[in-house]
This record gives sequence, structure tokens and C-alpha cells, in this order.
Amino acid sequence: MNTAYDWDFSLLLRHSDVLLAALLVTFKLMLMVILLAIPFGFLLAIGRMGKTAPTRYLTAGVIEITRSIPPLVWVVWFYYCLPILTGISFSAFTTVVFALSLYTGVFFAELFRAGLQSVDRGAVEAGYAGGMSNLQVLRRITGPIAFLRIVPPLISQCVLTMKQTSLAGFVAIPELLYEGQRLSIHTFRPMEVLTTIALIYAASVIPLTLIATNIEQKIQRKYFRQ
Repeated sequence: MNTAYDWDFSLLLRHSDVLLAALLVTFKLMLMVILLAIPFGFLLAIGRMGKTAPTRYLTAGVIEITRSIPPLVWVVWFYYCLPILTGISFSAFTTVVFALSLYTGVFFAELFRAGLQSVDRGAVEAGYAGGMSNLQVLRRITGPIAFLRIVPPLISQCVLTMKQTSLAGFVAIPELLYEGQRLSIHTFRPMEVLTTIALIYAASVIPLTLIATNIEQKIQRKYFRQ
């Protein structure tokens, strides 16, 4: 008995507009999450390094609690529970953006904190000795050096954020995986559809990963070579 599967990808050409629209939704979600998570993470990092103990403990608590809860739980909680508590209803898209921004922001915070703390203390003291203010030291010394150190892991975290956008389908946002599942049911060809979805994710993520690796190698050679 021949049990070989008869692959047929021609149906995807007829539904390419659906997949393209879903991919654009995925990229839009990723971009908005990152744009909100970066400033949120930076503020958390500053609070985590604050001079007062209450600020440090409060910020650390927010970070630890947030990242200990799976992102899907945050998405579902924001979608179903937040309107009950606040009386304010948000669109599914806005809800997912807020939930994933919160979750991603705490990981950005740890990256920013690690980058800022990696700056040589001597360089910072030299800036203060030269009459720089705290803001000037951050802008001219600490910030640029920390940025160079965190660029590769920051890109990697952005890649992870793209994969986490697949959770948006749980609240019926037409992102890539959600539309792929619907198309699978409609066409009765889940093998072709879901394999294509997986390949689209790989084609989107692998170049970003390679870029992050390349940037890391160049930065290490140019700025941090021993």
C-alpha cells in the first residue's frame, strides 16, 4: 500500500493574499511591541539601578513577577480580566500589544541594566572629573558603550518577540499562525499550509539571527578586542 503523502502547494498561490496580509499583521505587532517595550524596559533598568532601596525593590519585583508568568497568560489576562477591573475595553490588537510590551519590556530592562553595569567605572569617573553631569555621562559615555554591548542580544530578543506574536491568535487577531490554521481548515490541506507557515517564520527569523551574530563579531573586533 502506498502511504506517500501527495503534496500540493498550488492552493497557496490562490490564497497568497491572505498569507501576505497575515504576515503584515505579524510584523506590525512585532514593531509596535518593540517600540513600546524599549522605553518601558529602559525606565525599569534605571529604576533597578536606582539609589533608593524602595525603588530598586519595587522595580525588581515588577520584573521578576512579570517574567515568571507565561506571555500567553498575560495576553489572555489583559484581554478578559483587565476590562472587568477597569471598565475599559480595548481592541484585541491593542490588548496584545500592551501585554507583549509588558512581557518583552522586562527582558529589555535586564539587557539595558547589564549593558549599563558593564561600562568601566574608570570611564564614568573620568567623565565626572571632567565636569559632566549625570545626563551628559549617560549620553556621552555610559549610553554609547552600553548600546554597543547590548545590540546583539537586543536583536535576538526582537526575534523572540516576532515568534511570540503567534500568541495573538488566541484572541482572534489575524496574524500568520491564526490565518494558517483557518486556511488549513478551509482547504483541508494542513500539511502544505502549516509547513509554509513554518518556512515563512524561518525565512523571517534566520536572517535576523545571522545579522545579530555578524554585528556582535564586528563590535567585538572593533571596540572590545583585548
